[in-house]
Amino acid sequence: MDKAVLVRAVGRCTGDRRLDGFRVGTTKRRITDHLATKFNDTIAGCSEMLYQIQLWKTGLVCGYPGSMPAADKLQALAKYRRAWQTLDWTSKRVVDLPASGRARALVAGIFALQEDLSNIYTLSLQESPRPCYTKHALDLKPGAKVRWTMDPTQDLLAVFYRSEQALTLALRTLSTNQPHPMACRPTISITVDALAEDEPVTIHIADDVVGVAFRNPGSICIWNWRTGAFLAEVSQSDTDEPDFQFLSPRVFVIAEDLGWIEIYLITPAKAADSEGAVCVAVLRFPDLACPDEDDPTGTWPWSPTALAIHSGPLSPHPIQGSFSPINENRIYLFLSRLESPGGEVRYMRLITHHTTLIEYVSQYVREERTKYIHLDWEDCGPRNTRILEGNEFDWLANAHGERVVLLGVGEDQPQLQVLDFGVIPKDLEEDESDTLILEPTTIHTPFHEPVTTYLPFRRTLLAKGHYFDTLLIDQDHIVVADSKNLNETGKMTVFKF
Repeated sequence: MDKAVLVRAVGRCTGDRRLDGFRVGTTKRRITDHLATKFNDTIAGCSEMLYQIQLWKTGLVCGYPGSMPAADKLQALAKYRRAWQTLDWTSKRVVDLPASGRARALVAGIFALQEDLSNIYTLSLQESPRPCYTKHALDLKPGAKVRWTMDPTQDLLAVFYRSEQALTLALRTLSTNQPHPMACRPTISITVDALAEDEPVTIHIADDVVGVAFRNPGSICIWNWRTGAFLAEVSQSDTDEPDFQFLSPRVFVIAEDLGWIEIYLITPAKAADSEGAVCVAVLRFPDLACPDEDDPTGTWPWSPTALAIHSGPLSPHPIQGSFSPINENRIYLFLSRLESPGGEVRYMRLITHHTTLIEYVSQYVREERTKYIHLDWEDCGPRNTRILEGNEFDWLANAHGERVVLLGVGEDQPQLQVLDFGVIPKDLEEDESDTLILEPTTIHTPFHEPVTTYLPFRRTLLAKGHYFDTLLIDQDHIVVADSKNLNETGKMTVFKF
């Protein structure tokens, strides 16, 4: 069989099933042993084939120039995978921050920091060690409520703010701070009731859409930022401060404080009764401990008081000069804060894969359903998730692809850790590293019954002995800022892999 044909064939194999170390397409073709043997024989003598298989085996896309030799890309890929597996960083440097401010982000090698209501500063971490920040003036009036996000692969900075009786979405370029050329107009404005709070709390971009979560009352609103069209609104009457993440540009998941998540599909407004989006699935978390039957007050031992979702950006284009995960290779980290009547607080982390959540949408469309499916924990959770006990620093956690960086507390000192849920079963059999967590986790308190979860992952320690108030991760970097250093010297540490 011609090698070029095989290369193109493997290039189309981007599904999630694995055979002989490479991915086979979601069309579920049967590949005979004879054809598999031919593949393996051809692979052994073809650098391009080896590279393509290793690339898709790990669920990555390449942003390196096409003219780069396959052997060089294969070597770079092996080095990249090894660095992240061991957290053996290639460089570590301290970078000055241009201003104080707690709103920070890291996407596709671009670090951004908001300085109050005046400026947003951006810095490319891919460039020279000497920082050269770009300033994006906000010039907002005092009292404005602002949230922002960015997508460097589209050269896009989206700033959403409320000032007096108007909600405004400003669409600018990261490179020049000019109106974005792909937006039909530089700002999208909405008049609102002056008495309603409508305060933006979260904003996300997914290709051609931007979504904003509001508090008091809780709601999620989504626009097409290129056309200016309003696509969907979902009201959340059960929570004052909802959180959400996109699964794709037309699918999103909402976290509920009361202990479940909802998955929505954006549809034409005329075809839906829910203002442009229909709920396709409701997935429950494990039941919390019930009140003691002998307790006349009937007080619940634990109540959820907050729920947040972390996941990485959905980039429509490869990141130049780097490897990065395909959008389907990503995890979603649900963080829950629980409180007892006596004031005791516990934190729980629930991690699951994108493929687990998006499959409910595929079933909804495939079976032409008109009503959402409701699944209890036992039917959707144990085999597809991992629940871990957390701590008060979990709200700093940050995710990218199938990795999450967080601050654990062990041995009476903080530990900067990376949890990687991108492990491949075939590789696990050959890897005896003690960083792999293959045994199930069972947690008793605060649940009604012991909860056991099985999703395998790798836990690697990056540093310990320091507290941080910034934890950021992208395809090449981990950025941390120590609280003391941040306040006194205005510096951050950048690890490159």
